[in-house]
Amino acid sequence: MNRWVVLPVLLPVLLGIASLPLVPRVRACGRVISVGLVANLGLCLWLLNAVASAPDAVSAVLSSQMGGWAAPLGISLVADATSSMLLASTALVAFCGHLYAVAALPETLQRRYFHPLFAFLVAGVNLSFLTGDLFNLFVAFEVMLMASYGLVVLGGGRVQLAQAYKYVLLNLLASTLFVTGAGLVYGMFGTLNVADLCRTFLEPGFEPPAGFAAVSVTLLIVFALKAGAFPLWFWLPDVYPSLPTPTLAVFGGVLTKVGVYALARLFPAVFGANHAADAIGPLLGLTAGATMLVPALMAVAYPRMRMVLCMMILTGVGFALAGIAVGSADALAGTVFYCVQSMLVVSVAFLLCGRLEAAAGTDRFRGGRVPGGLHRGHPWLAVGLLAILLALVGLPPLSGFYGKLLIVQEALGTGHPVLGVVALLTGAVTLLAVLRAWAGVFWVFPEAEEPAEAAAGPVPPAPARCGWHRAVAVALLLVAAGWMSLAPEPALALAKRAGAGLAEPTAYVRAVLPADPAVIDVAPVPPPKIGKPTAEAYGKHGSSPDPAASAHAGEHADATHAAAAPPPRSHHTGEGTTPRSSAGGTK
Repeated sequence: MNRWVVLPVLLPVLLGIASLPLVPRVRACGRVISVGLVANLGLCLWLLNAVASAPDAVSAVLSSQMGGWAAPLGISLVADATSSMLLASTALVAFCGHLYAVAALPETLQRRYFHPLFAFLVAGVNLSFLTGDLFNLFVAFEVMLMASYGLVVLGGGRVQLAQAYKYVLLNLLASTLFVTGAGLVYGMFGTLNVADLCRTFLEPGFEPPAGFAAVSVTLLIVFALKAGAFPLWFWLPDVYPSLPTPTLAVFGGVLTKVGVYALARLFPAVFGANHAADAIGPLLGLTAGATMLVPALMAVAYPRMRMVLCMMILTGVGFALAGIAVGSADALAGTVFYCVQSMLVVSVAFLLCGRLEAAAGTDRFRGGRVPGGLHRGHPWLAVGLLAILLALVGLPPLSGFYGKLLIVQEALGTGHPVLGVVALLTGAVTLLAVLRAWAGVFWVFPEAEEPAEAAAGPVPPAPARCGWHRAVAVALLLVAAGWMSLAPEPALALAKRAGAGLAEPTAYVRAVLPADPAVIDVAPVPPPKIGKPTAEAYGKHGSSPDPAASAHAGEHADATHAAAAPPPRSHHTGEGTTPRSSAGGTK
């Protein structure tokens, strides 16, 4: 079963390659990608079910080592409760966003390699959630970003190109910092494998080397920029509103969650642990509080629905970071649950905003640009968008409430009262912002008209037929968000398992790394010698989980074989760590 973990990465890559010759044939290309995304959705749901139905914590972590190289030296792909939940929601958002795009985007845009770029974007996101080491997390980010660069400039308009320069430059800066930070981590610990790093920090009495806090801050800046955290979020309100509606729905729902996931995976157990917690904890808490409150205040002043929704994305990132800053298992569970439902809710909010723009010709609701009273001609659009906006705020019993409740409870109960109060204040401000925006579009009539004249005035013309593609895309996301609102227990139970795994990654480590953590031998396995038992010939290669048996077999191994095995791992004590080489020895 573990070998299937690679398929959520491999399938979108193959889809992107297969769709390249079909780019001139827009409809055929769109169908190929849509069918492939359905298969990707089914595969991600299957992985989610496999993780959720596992009998214990270790078997709930599906780990696959690429090329037969044992962790931590090989490429590890790992699906646990956190990554499988995010994979499933990403797959649904990607399918619905692409289905909407097939009907909404002009064929001229689709011919500009929209479909292959979309497939490669999904591949990069999936790899980000599945990879088990920092180097391949960097690779995943670059695959995702290269595809997103193409999608950002797809329209070729002046506004899009101007914002694309900012987007590309900032992400290039983040990539440079990421490579620098990863190199420093390898120099300190001799590994980039996440499970190996977690194992190091789980050992009693471990002291990180000097300068580790600076490396942690560097990686915090990288992932905060990817997530859109304060004060590094300034690019998002400029770039996202210039995108076509389906692209914006996928970007807004998914891309910021990749940065949040990296922070949740790495910081509670590794980069925010030990002495680094003194530097990272207050900084992460301050970042979370500012990311919650500042965009909420800005949303009150914005006159466009797209801008208000972009501010809601940033506010949601702040709530997710608050759970990471608190760091307890339940707070991290709240972060996971909130991110999953936010993917669905934000994406469908932008799709409904696209329907609003089709109905009114604009999303601006000040100065009479949007005819108030759209609820008369579009009642279902009004009700649907109101419900989604309230879910973004976190009003009970909608889906946004449960994750925020866990985060606020843990913040108030574990010594972070200021963060809890800021979260409650942010909820009140966001409620004001979204109600003002919704009322300005659907309820309030233009100031130039008298109420009686407005009531007797013509109903705004109905938009062109929605088409089954758009209707199905919106309906699927609404159903998923509604299920998480009305029946949240299964998702909450799995999110609590995910939070426990992030706070205490022992099961993750056991599932990924070999049974004998002291000896990791990647030298070629020699054939068994005649007259010697197989266990004796292979004992040094970890086939026996019993360290005593391995040691006994090692006493009888030949000198060449014994020389190939590396010494037990030495931990950095501030001087002279020798990283392990890919050949299994030391440098």
